[in-house]
Amino acid sequence: MEHLSPENLSAAELFDYMRTLAKSRDIVERLGTLWIAAEFGERLERCSNAQIGDLLFKVQERMGLFTPEFGVCEHAKRRLQRSSSKMISIFRRL
Repeated sequence: MEHLSPENLSAAELFDYMRTLAKSRDIVERLGTLWIAAEFGERLERCSNAQIGDLLFKVQERMGLFTPEFGVCEHAKRRLQRSSSKMISIFRRL
């Protein structure tokens, strides 16, 4: 597996990298997801609501349409997108 530098990845790319590591047959690489998860958490702190909404969309891709988790993600995604669009309209008025 190609080793990437997590510092140079966006939150979405880091998310995909974690998925790749989690699927690895190499136990050391799978354990690497724990370290990447900490970096991912820090990266999420710097994400906008819209970016978090985009990540929720990626999470939803793996869920069944009729699961409660899908409903929670959909609600959270729409809420974050509304919040983000409200902030944009406030800044435009300034």
